Amino acid sequence: MAENRWDEWMEAGRDAFAQRDWHTALKYLGCSFELSEMLLAGNERPDISNIDRYMVSGHFLAECFGRCQDTSLQRHCLLAVHHHLLKVLRSPQGRTLSLRRNVEISLQMLSRHYESAGEEEMLQACFQESMRLLKHSCH
Repeated sequence: MAENRWDEWMEAGRDAFAQRDWHTALKYLGCSFELSEMLLAGNERPDISNIDRYMVSGHFLAECFGRCQDTSLQRHCLLAVHHHLLKVLRSPQGRTLSLRRNVEISLQMLSRHYESAGEEEMLQACFQESMRLLKHSCH
């Protein structure tokens, strides 16, 4: 039921986003992001579909915060997603998941954000750690 609700809220959030109704989009996308966190927290073994839900809703929410000129919350969402991906990669169960594409997309989103702020050098350590963890994962 939670996965169905996530789908409904994401669709409503994307529709509001497309119409530039940022206030409504934030409500739905924020709820989707929180629900995806709950779906992840309820599983001892990471599930790739729930990781994808978390990443998609977090990136959409970050983009919406950016459109609202709230760069601190935008950055918070982007970093939350990326740190969670790295946390999963560090776990024994996560090392068996194919997360390369997720981490690459997350790094692209972070790079775009930090470059627009003129702070791309702040991303070096994050990039290096991400590559190190990907190298040591099974995939």
